[in-house]
Amino acid sequence: MEDIYADLLHKTAKGDQLAFKQLYEQASPKLMSLSLRLMRTEALAEDVLQEGFIKIWDKADTYTPGKGKAMTWMSTVIRNKGLDKLRSLKTKPSETEIEYEGLDFASSELEPEGLQDLSQDIQGLMTCLNKLKPDQKECILLSYYYGHTHQELADKLDKPLGTIKAWIRRGLEDLRPCMN
Repeated sequence: MEDIYADLLHKTAKGDQLAFKQLYEQASPKLMSLSLRLMRTEALAEDVLQEGFIKIWDKADTYTPGKGKAMTWMSTVIRNKGLDKLRSLKTKPSETEIEYEGLDFASSELEPEGLQDLSQDIQGLMTCLNKLKPDQKECILLSYYYGHTHQELADKLDKPLGTIKAWIRRGLEDLRPCMN
């Protein structure tokens, strides 16, 4: 399957404003959903989406198709912008409206309309995550989904900082070959 986002990103990297407009029109609904899930309020999510697309415009030339799909790259840009915004507001994603109570948030159950839109990347990621040791999976999800720092995880899970770092590092090493 052709990655239309990659083609549009490539054209955007060359300064093609029409391609960037098309990229925005096609990718923004999915990226807004990601931003809204992280930010929990529409106004903050819209700010993050706008800031993210500015960065996508500025950094489109850094996208490398061989390293992953364009939507994954853009999702990472939006996620990082969201986490930056939350840090600047001195809040954490887990503290905005929900409290961490285990790995229930990673359930494969989705709202009916979301089930059909679930991308192959996410399905593949969940399959790969389920192959990890439980401690590795938990730390990776808490770090990347909720935005916890390694020190926060060490405190929350009552484990040494070095153990947390090792679980995350080894888990990511195990994920790489599975995701390719």
